[in-house]
Amino acid sequence: MIETTDIPQLLVYKREIFEDNRGFFHEIVELRDLEKVLGKKINVVQSNHARSKPGVIRGFHAEPWEKIVYVAKGEVMAVIVDFRTDSETFGKAVKIMLGDNHFNTLYLPLGMGNSLCAVGSGDAEYIYLITSYFEGKQTPAVYYNDPMLTKQFGGWPIENPIVSEKDASYPTLKEKFGDQVDFSKFSWLSS
Repeated sequence: MIETTDIPQLLVYKREIFEDNRGFFHEIVELRDLEKVLGKKINVVQSNHARSKPGVIRGFHAEPWEKIVYVAKGEVMAVIVDFRTDSETFGKAVKIMLGDNHFNTLYLPLGMGNSLCAVGSGDAEYIYLITSYFEGKQTPAVYYNDPMLTKQFGGWPIENPIVSEKDASYPTLKEKFGDQVDFSKFSWLSS
């Protein structure tokens, strides 16, 4: 089953879990299912594996590729923000739980700012498939604790998060895009 979200093309992929006394089997993603819904081919060129310690928040980053994210271990609160300046849902934030007890796979189209917060008691490990090679270029990013965004998803569940200096220094959404977008057009961005 593929669920839509409040942001067009941001999709949640869900499949049945087959479990017995040996363990379980779970299909992470079948690309042709996503391609059918999106009406286009997804060309995955790289697969990455990352680990975050409990309390780590990464993001908001908008890398120059489509992304498929699956949390294989631990629990993650993913928050996705539409950074597409020409979108009807610009600045909208959507929260999706991934990992333990949430066997969801997330598909992010181009232009999404994404942030992941490891919320469980152990490390969170996630696999992500991307449609372009990582070239080390600067990508659009926004401050992880921007009040304009956190109010939309109820804030982070971590009191003293572990955040990189880089993520803590990014501009707010308004500082980053204020000269490109009329913020008054979007009710969810009102003060």
